Amino acid sequence: MKLAVGIGVGLALATLLAIPQGLPWHMIGLGVPGYLVVLALAAAAITGGWHERRSLVLIAGFGLLAAAVFQLLELVIGGQNTLGGDLSTVSLLLGGAVGLVAIGSPRTAPQTAPQT
Repeated sequence: MKLAVGIGVGLALATLLAIPQGLPWHMIGLGVPGYLVVLALAAAAITGGWHERRSLVLIAGFGLLAAAVFQLLELVIGGQNTLGGDLSTVSLLLGGAVGLVAIGSPRTAPQTAPQT
């Protein structure tokens, strides 16, 4: 579960790549609502990973997945672009979502063959 902390910190730090408009390291498009969504879900991932709360990590993961789908639909349909993002934002959100859902998914015990 400590990997969720790393993903959350990485997501929070990735928002710094959206700040410098026009500079070479401006790689992610985000508006103010996009910052709030990413930072809130990153905080949920960090908290869930730190306290080993699988449900909170899954909430953060599915929240990022929903935000990625929402951003993609707004880009495809041509909506208002509420999050202020672009396709790089979709990839950031989707990458974080896949990682957090994989970490937060319950694992089953390995099946053992019956002794004969």
